Amino acid sequence: MKLYTECHWDGWDRIVDIYPDRCNAIPEYINDDSTYKIIILEKGILEITSSGEKREVKAPAIIGLTQYDKLECRVVQSIKAFIIFFKPSVIRDEFTYERIDANEFDKMGGTLIFQDYILIRPFRFFDNVCAHVIPIPLNGLKRLKELFTIMEKQLKGQRDGFWPCRSRSYLIEILHFIIYSYVEVSPEDPYDSEQDDFSKITEYLNEHIADQITLETVTKKFAINRNKLNDLFMKQSSMTCMNYLLNLRVDLAKAMLINTELPINEICSRVGYSDQNYFSKLFKHVTGLTPTQYRNK
Repeated sequence: MKLYTECHWDGWDRIVDIYPDRCNAIPEYINDDSTYKIIILEKGILEITSSGEKREVKAPAIIGLTQYDKLECRVVQSIKAFIIFFKPSVIRDEFTYERIDANEFDKMGGTLIFQDYILIRPFRFFDNVCAHVIPIPLNGLKRLKELFTIMEKQLKGQRDGFWPCRSRSYLIEILHFIIYSYVEVSPEDPYDSEQDDFSKITEYLNEHIADQITLETVTKKFAINRNKLNDLFMKQSSMTCMNYLLNLRVDLAKAMLINTELPINEICSRVGYSDQNYFSKLFKHVTGLTPTQYRNK
């Protein structure tokens, strides 16, 4: 089974190490030992077994697997799933399995490469596959389906010369959405109401990262006044709500600037700004460089 996408343009031998799959049963090649996998379970119930441990996974949920994880599956209730097979090196050339397994990038905190490594790092730090399950809300499922569908169209349609980096950019956005919505800010204590509120709001910001969001948008959505909202964000993240959103957008833009050749105006639009000049000013305020300078550096 070829778990990558070949270019069907004449004269191009390009291969992109991403393969999107839609299925009503978990395929045997889910245990492929050359790729990472993201299973987005849209419908049904799946019983998974790993290292002798069983877990029942109810949709909607995400299951993340490395090339080493082996999964036994039993369908309890008819399922519908989207699966993304990919190699970490599709994010950055440096992310080979040898270097990842050597924990080389864990020692690079504070660097640009570590910021990209964060997108794949959680795949590795679980004791067993059953711990890789992340329940998600319906609105999160909706956003992941949208991103999956757009990425799939890029990989299969190949309408212009940007399809390789554009499909990679959507994988980056999917990983960014999962990590910053459900891993980095997920409440450790289910009874911590403030952290739970913070997680719900940051999840919303991630879901709508490409939309026009104002402070009023958030206060109305969550029925919270701006002072309480900013107090919550200062306590949980040491920044205001709008600064949190700005940094979230800049982080995603940085990953796209470094790892793709997409035009800056397209990246600008993808992270919620219609005015490239305004975005450049905000980007420089956060990073000290314009988007062009950042990419060149």
